[in-house]
Amino acid sequence: MKLSTIIFTTCIFLTLASCTDSRFSDQQIEIKALDIVEDLDSIKIKTFYEWGFGHRGKADIFTKHSANADSGFYSYSCFYLKDSGRIKLSVGRFENFKKDFPCDLFIDTSKYYKVDFIKINDTTVHISAINNQGHNEIISEKIILNKLFITNDPFKKFKSLHDFKDSLGILGNFYRPDIGNFIQFYLSSQHILTYLPDNLNLNPKYSNVWLEEFRTGKAIRKNWNLRKHENILDNG
Repeated sequence: MKLSTIIFTTCIFLTLASCTDSRFSDQQIEIKALDIVEDLDSIKIKTFYEWGFGHRGKADIFTKHSANADSGFYSYSCFYLKDSGRIKLSVGRFENFKKDFPCDLFIDTSKYYKVDFIKINDTTVHISAINNQGHNEIISEKIILNKLFITNDPFKKFKSLHDFKDSLGILGNFYRPDIGNFIQFYLSSQHILTYLPDNLNLNPKYSNVWLEEFRTGKAIRKNWNLRKHENILDNG
């Protein structure tokens, strides 16, 4: 796997604005990276082994990492968009989503590939779905939220993830267990902060490429590497 291909893969869920670099110097980015390192203790870092964070347009993108290698590197994805007082969740791989957020809602996933939940006030949800022809169809209107999601409210969960991401000031992160057990944090369209655990385990197929990549950066703390790419990273 070529490095350019790997970088594209790591950025697949990110849209990184080039204007970020004009607002922060390398020194400011390093200070920001050190703040993140101080904040991410051994408990908080576990969040990023479970969730991928990204951004597209005005929406946050959250991907639940998969524990089953046969199903790919993620279990499901969710776009989180807060706009005009409403909160919208757009969910892919709905059956996997339901395992985390049980609900009495049947969606024919052979017909629909994405489900949208729109929270129109504190208690009510509107549900629609995108069919395989790309058409949005209304599933149900004015469903009571706490009757739909009785045990686990996804709106609370994704707001919590949104707030956590914003508190760190990261654009997104990347973790692929099939490549290695390191975690990358995108601080700008050029700067990447990487967590390298003590028990670093790299897929031998790609290890030489990644070790060379890490050597282009510098250690700013134990287990943490900061590097800057000459070219601006984007989503392809």
